Amino acid sequence: MLAEAKAAPLRIAHLSATFPPYLGGAGTTCLHLAAGSAARGHHVEVFTAEAEGPALDTGATIVHRLEPVAAIGNAPLIPALARLSGFDVVHLHYPFIFGAELVLAGPVRARNGALVVSYHNRLIGDGARRAMFAAYEATVAPLLARAADRICVLSDAHAATVPYLRSRPPGKLAVLPNGVDLDAFRPGPDAAGVRAAHGIPPDAPVAVFVAALDRAHFSKRLDLAVDAVALAADEDLHLLVAGGGEWLDRYQAQAVERGLEGRILFLGPVPHDRLPDTLRAADLLLLSSDLESFGIVLIEAMACGLPTVSTDPPGVQAVVRSGATGLMAPRGDARALARAVDALLERGPEGRRRMGLAGRAECELRYSWPRLVERLEGVYREALGSSSGSSTRLHSRAGRTTPSSRSENPAGAAPRAPAS
Repeated sequence: MLAEAKAAPLRIAHLSATFPPYLGGAGTTCLHLAAGSAARGHHVEVFTAEAEGPALDTGATIVHRLEPVAAIGNAPLIPALARLSGFDVVHLHYPFIFGAELVLAGPVRARNGALVVSYHNRLIGDGARRAMFAAYEATVAPLLARAADRICVLSDAHAATVPYLRSRPPGKLAVLPNGVDLDAFRPGPDAAGVRAAHGIPPDAPVAVFVAALDRAHFSKRLDLAVDAVALAADEDLHLLVAGGGEWLDRYQAQAVERGLEGRILFLGPVPHDRLPDTLRAADLLLLSSDLESFGIVLIEAMACGLPTVSTDPPGVQAVVRSGATGLMAPRGDARALARAVDALLERGPEGRRRMGLAGRAECELRYSWPRLVERLEGVYREALGSSSGSSTRLHSRAGRTTPSSRSENPAGAAPRAPAS
């Protein structure tokens, strides 16, 4: 009987502040984990804020777009989340300001089974947000870590940088890195003609930088990447910038000031399904972040057979094998980053190809979504085994409540009844 219960499909609710079509690491990861779990036969629903853009094919996953009553940046206040009930697992993707509080303060824990938290990154802001985020990290985040039955961390190295994760019992943490679609992101030529479309000479070396150019992503440090291109020895080096946002003008102005017109090419936001074409047009990925919990674009580039040049936050060090799949430089040092670019270009096409193939092999071994989804299912089962009262909640469907929302339902799926 016990083995039968463990093998039974689960009802899983994912809570995420953002979700595609918004381009962001946490939401993209949520999409793949949810769709992968649904493909394995589980009932999966995603609860997130409304977002502009076309509806996505989420397979058998039901996506609820809930209208927030207020929002601070990417943090939506959705009181309706407090009405969730009847799920075996509530999987919250942190950071989710307001969402975490609703899970902690409301009856969500009592009405559902296990609480699993994916810890994507710490909240760190600039300007006036710095103090607010620091206070949140010192209060709500530790409470959430204590309440969770399991916490998925991107790497042991990244978890070790967060005090309230370091203090958790080792068995409560589960390493679950981000993943990559190995079919979509694969090595190949510039078949889409990205270089030609932007007037890049065929023999010019090309780096690519991928990030949103907005306040929420200030730590990605495109300014450092621009300076590194200006300092690099090869004056034919071009940089493709895939991303848009309210800080675009300041970066364009910096490129002009550094005399890089025509060499720094701003592509604007690139839809995720077209990102492989952009990556395959480049010779290397350039990542210049001051802070990085993991860097999904690292494994997307590696899967496309690109070597990487990056700064060295702990999360990056857990992904890049320095000298084998990429080269690293100290954070905040544009000259050191430029020297790393020079060193990689000096290896020539064959040296870069070998490094890129090593990165692809690393992705196949560690970062395929099916492998990670299977590992996550094991985390769910462990969390249910340790959750107080889970034995009575597991598969108890009576009175299940889903907040009113605009839902993206797969064909044939009946919409869930809203709370009365």
